[in-house]
Amino acid sequence: MKRFFDWVNAILLLCMIGAASLVWPDLPDRIPVHFGIDGRPDGWAEKSLTSWFVLPGVAVALTFLMGAVRALLSRNPRWVNLPDRTRVSDLPAQAQGPVLEMISGFLALIQTELLVIFGLIQLASYRTATGGESQGIMILVLLLAVPTSPFLLVVFFLRLQGALDRGRKLARRAQAGVAGGDGFG
Repeated sequence: MKRFFDWVNAILLLCMIGAASLVWPDLPDRIPVHFGIDGRPDGWAEKSLTSWFVLPGVAVALTFLMGAVRALLSRNPRWVNLPDRTRVSDLPAQAQGPVLEMISGFLALIQTELLVIFGLIQLASYRTATGGESQGIMILVLLLAVPTSPFLLVVFFLRLQGALDRGRKLARRAQAGVAGGDGFG
């Protein structure tokens, strides 16, 4: 699952940067940079590289940050800061794999959600700047962000419990193999 989301995230990031670059020459002198809760633009800025490419820049930074966090967590399981983090760090090294893999996959999924939201906001900014309607897109952004975030947290904690259970089973098997002799060596 993690590899799938890594590919999706790479494609989303490239599409966002490519689309922002492609439409840059067609933008008017004033572009929306903020939308209100009603989905209508309420903040404007002069067209500049900074004002237009800030969202793709944040998306690139997010991609590097998520990659760094995932790499650090796989090397340092004790840094997993969850409500019951000692259960992760107390597992033997070979049994931590399912938990760390699940956390890494979840972070990739969260990154996908954020990249989709950023892309939709960029699309809404373009549509508004060029005289089109964007309120529906911004309402979609709210629908993606507000209900899906708590849902993803519930799924995360349910999957975490399953990964912890798999890790404990692996630890028991490894311990039984050492205690009872596994026939090797």
